[in-house]
Amino acid sequence: MASKSRESLEKRVQKAILQESFLRWESAVVIAITLVLAVLTATHTITILPILAWLLGGVGAEALLVYSSLTDPEFGRKVVASLLQHEFKPEKLRDKNLQIQINRALDYRSRINQAIRSQGDSLLKDELSQAAGQIDEWLENIYDLAQRIDRYQKDQELLGRDYERARRRSAELASELKKEQDTAVKDQIQATLEGVQQQLTTLETLENTIQRARLQLENTLTHLGTIYSQTMLVDAKDIDSGRARRLRQEIVDEVTELNDVLLAMDDVQAADNLSIS
Repeated sequence: MASKSRESLEKRVQKAILQESFLRWESAVVIAITLVLAVLTATHTITILPILAWLLGGVGAEALLVYSSLTDPEFGRKVVASLLQHEFKPEKLRDKNLQIQINRALDYRSRINQAIRSQGDSLLKDELSQAAGQIDEWLENIYDLAQRIDRYQKDQELLGRDYERARRRSAELASELKKEQDTAVKDQIQATLEGVQQQLTTLETLENTIQRARLQLENTLTHLGTIYSQTMLVDAKDIDSGRARRLRQEIVDEVTELNDVLLAMDDVQAADNLSIS
């Protein structure tokens, strides 16, 4: 399943951090004080410095504040968490357990980002940043998977009734087929029976696929936590040993596994639509 076309996570994060830097309360205080001093100077209430000096001082203070925001890992972690919460909304999921799982995934992602931002070695940071970019697609797939499981669980009672009805009807048609003597009627019973059996097969496949999806989601979150731990352990010497590159490959493998599950769910959906038509 191809990832959505959109800006890289790093670009969106940088834009969000820059925007939030100007929206901090400290920034509002700097701007307010600068304007007040400029007005007081203009009205000759104070004459310590000229207006231009106050304005330049305010611009400098604001620039330092923005720089500190851009280089503060904790501030960055909060912005990333907020950004991803906005894109992937756990509260839209009906199932509380799925909400918890998505929140865990978002928290791991923000912590991984914080760990990468705090790295001092530029080569190592570049290597790990590429890994973090792949987690963006991973999170998309995790959220997509959770949404599909959630939709299935919403309709699970109805699907269960459909399954039981199809199972009973299949037995009835099989019995009728044995007793019927008329060729035309037998052909019609056979065609109907095949349709009902196709529905049964699709429903069974759907249940198995959803069960696989639940297990894959749980396994994925475990791996995401493991990768966070590995990110914390990676240091500059690991560039030579290839640990950072292996970390990236692990992420690629996880994305591939999730893609396989999502594709399987697409195939089931397509088969279901075909049987209905």
